[in-house]
Amino acid sequence: MTNNQITSLWSTLIVEELVRQGIRRFCISPGSRSTPLTAAAARNSETVCNVFPDERAAAFFALGFARGAKKPAVLICTSGTAVANYFPAVVEASLDNQPMLVLSADRPFELLETGANQTIRQKGIFGNYIRWDMELPEPSEETPARALLSTIDHAVRKSLGPLPGPVHLNLPFRKPFDPVDIPDNSSWSRPLDSWREKREPLNSFAANGTKTNRTAVTAVKEILENASSPLIVAGQLDSPGGARDVLELAGTLNAPLYADISSQLRMHKRHDPLQPILLSERFTSLFKPDTVLHFGGKLVGKHLPSAIRTWAPEHFIVIKNFPGRYNPDHNVTLQVEADPGDFASRLASAINTTHGNDLSLHVLSSEIERELDDYCSPESPLTEISTARLVSGIIPDSHGLFLANSMPIRDMDMYAALRKNNALPLCGMNRGASGIDGNIATAAGFAQGLGTPVTLVIGDLSFLHDLNSLTLLRNLEYPLHVVVINNNGGGIFSFLPIAEQKDIFETHFGTPQNYSIRSAAKAFGIAWNSPSTNGSFAECYSERCRSAVSGIIEITGSREKNLAEHRNLNAKLGKIIDRNL
Repeated sequence: MTNNQITSLWSTLIVEELVRQGIRRFCISPGSRSTPLTAAAARNSETVCNVFPDERAAAFFALGFARGAKKPAVLICTSGTAVANYFPAVVEASLDNQPMLVLSADRPFELLETGANQTIRQKGIFGNYIRWDMELPEPSEETPARALLSTIDHAVRKSLGPLPGPVHLNLPFRKPFDPVDIPDNSSWSRPLDSWREKREPLNSFAANGTKTNRTAVTAVKEILENASSPLIVAGQLDSPGGARDVLELAGTLNAPLYADISSQLRMHKRHDPLQPILLSERFTSLFKPDTVLHFGGKLVGKHLPSAIRTWAPEHFIVIKNFPGRYNPDHNVTLQVEADPGDFASRLASAINTTHGNDLSLHVLSSEIERELDDYCSPESPLTEISTARLVSGIIPDSHGLFLANSMPIRDMDMYAALRKNNALPLCGMNRGASGIDGNIATAAGFAQGLGTPVTLVIGDLSFLHDLNSLTLLRNLEYPLHVVVINNNGGGIFSFLPIAEQKDIFETHFGTPQNYSIRSAAKAFGIAWNSPSTNGSFAECYSERCRSAVSGIIEITGSREKNLAEHRNLNAKLGKIIDRNL
């Protein structure tokens, strides 16, 4: 075969094997060196291809897709800095255990470190943030075809687990690499005849699961049976079913449940949210759990970790389905590697004790809920706080909710409404590295992975950071509804001590941008609204949720007023709590 033919066949086999492994979503950024891979993906009848001018947006879209679909998308790019633009999303995928497959085209060996154009060191570029990487040889009949397919199969397996994450395959191509017709039965591919007939991957593998250790269940059971005041904590949980198992365990024990916004349980009506209650110092002094069971990953809020440091419980047990350490305050006494939902279910079946609670959490929670509902009265001005609460109450059960970092996710964690039924929107967020980059693209990918519309709540700086991803919104199969909080800068910094340094705060931390979100929406051909009251927002957002077209709702305000709103409302909630203790 000619070089064109072996390169075309090489790339076609790679794409076909990925499809046979159930990987059909390809995120492609145009480039010359990656032509063989792009052509193979575009011409495979079973792929779904999205094209991105910006590799950074492509990678965050793939990240969001993986969060929703629970399987990786494939990223294809050309050589040079194109692959480097994947790095932020690769870091997030690695730290949050999300599968991702990176196929980067590269220059051949003879062009490396020679001054050849668009050539960098791509092998190993992602360092320790990947689960596996491999540089394939240049396409050649000297490499067995079965070895090529076997490598692709291994890449998929490493991406999916047991610790899911990004995998990088670097593929050097020599010119000419424009796609050409491939011989029907070359001697090189003849060993794949049976593979062609079966329509199955060359290598299959069983799904990896984290089995629950009976000894660990027994150990935790004994600790709970000797505990006087246990607390159940639901951290980041990706499985709604597993989250419900944690909720059932809390009910079985009659123990308080702290449900983080990332747990899929924060809006569940069958628990009393502890986030607002922990605003009271009196509560934290009266409630002193001696055993804490933490299921899942990290938390968004700071009040519970601070309280746990004060309480210093005798037992602090973490149950998580990944091998990495979760112990930021170095106070965990037992770490169990197991599926959180399965462990909670087995523990609930084994336990034969319940615990009372003298602090009347339900009474406290009911008072807080009424106060927050009054705060969101239809005629009152729309604020960042009421936006979070109204979105959480209005969003349809079947939709997804994606929360950008900084203030949006914190406000949702603190002030979200309890839903009227047990069906909850699935929440997504980039909390692996907690960056503000790529949130629009991630949320768009999240919608396509879930196969449902998604609402994104995002701040103005995060919105600006990913402005070019607005190009995605007009062509999505499932729409993205963007609620952008515009307080002209980084609102979260107003809550930090640096805000008192008036000489440098506004210019170096507040960072006002003074750009027009309305003009940006118009430039990208996206519908835009800007309601000013809670009632008008509720009407506008409800209409947006019924639409099959993406759109933007802008919430305008100031950082100064937002800080005052938080302080005033939190002080009022604190008084309600203290009065009822």
